[in-house]
Amino acid sequence: MQTMQAKKKMLITIVAIGLICITIVVLTAYAAELKCTNNELLTQGETLQGEIDTLSVKLKSTNSVGYIETMATEKLGMVYPDETQCVYLSEDEVPKGDLAMIIKENAYN
Repeated sequence: MQTMQAKKKMLITIVAIGLICITIVVLTAYAAELKCTNNELLTQGETLQGEIDTLSVKLKSTNSVGYIETMATEKLGMVYPDETQCVYLSEDEVPKGDLAMIIKENAYN
């Protein structure tokens, strides 16, 4: 009789160990899948950060006075006014010197 009980205990123990091993394998596979997904997300994050940095540089360069002046003069055909195109309300407002240079100096400061 004891051999039968011993065999049952041994069988139950083997089945329990087998289930534990299968559980460990499944959990390890799930952890590996999570690591792979995490690495993909990190790579995407780095790519997006690179794009953000590039766009920030482009934004800063297109908002510069020099770029705006170039676009206005070359693409839009805008020019600085000369003395004959300006109307002043009083003699105190008349600039001393070249008006275009005064405008440029004020724009870059």
